Amino acid sequence: MKSEFRKGTQADLSLICTTFARSFWDDPVMRWLFPDDDVFRDGTVMQGFFQRVMAHDCTLVTPDVAAFAMWIPPTRPELDVDTGPSEPPTDEMLEKFIALRGALVANTPEEDHWYLQMVGTHPDWQRRGIGSTLIAEGLSWAMRDGLSVYLETETIENVAYYSHLGFEVRTEWDVAAGGPHMWGMRHPGGE
Repeated sequence: MKSEFRKGTQADLSLICTTFARSFWDDPVMRWLFPDDDVFRDGTVMQGFFQRVMAHDCTLVTPDVAAFAMWIPPTRPELDVDTGPSEPPTDEMLEKFIALRGALVANTPEEDHWYLQMVGTHPDWQRRGIGSTLIAEGLSWAMRDGLSVYLETETIENVAYYSHLGFEVRTEWDVAAGGPHMWGMRHPGGE
């Protein structure tokens, strides 16, 4: 099945939040960070983060935003994005964010690469090749640039899925502060 897609815009943000909440409902990292169903339900808990990632202009969405893939270009440049006011994190949340960030930084490849920050497909549309199509487009960017692709995942099922797409496990670790087990995976892309 060939899927249509386009670049995501800030106007897609609320639909991305909804698709995120549905597709990541059982995700070990997200539910460790946000265990309260009411907080997680509409996905807006990630809105500021999504705004920052989308500022790279490398987010792909289906026309109905039932699926999305958030890519970050090589060197992962920091962009100054006004995401509006936000609630300060609790001490527990801050401890979790610090533990997760430390694990991610420790396992990120040093060489330049394209980074697949997140890909999600609404459960009603999964297993139709939509997510794979969005990933294939990002892989084409890496091929064009002569670079590899890197991602992290949190389930053995996702390891199998990404392996099927040509990714290989590079590292694996347990996140401190009671966090989940994670895998870092790499695709050779255009090396």
